[in-house]
Amino acid sequence: MRTFSKGLLVVVFGGLLGLAGCDQQGPMEKAGENVDEAVEDVTEDQGPMEEAGEEMGEAWDETKEAGGQMGEAMDGDENQ
Repeated sequence: MRTFSKGLLVVVFGGLLGLAGCDQQGPMEKAGENVDEAVEDVTEDQGPMEEAGEEMGEAWDETKEAGGQMGEAMDGDENQ
């Protein structure tokens, strides 16, 4: 039983020492946080590629609609 108590004591103190070291940030962790913030700043606003993609999507929708109207107009001409 004494051996178990000593082992448990070593594990508890080892865990506490490990947790105490978690508060300190190294230079790589700080750099990682800076990169994360930069990526968030870039992705919040729409970039030129996203805007161009949306405009192309709108143009495609307009083209499909015009094609449908043209098809309906041609169908009407055949019936007369």
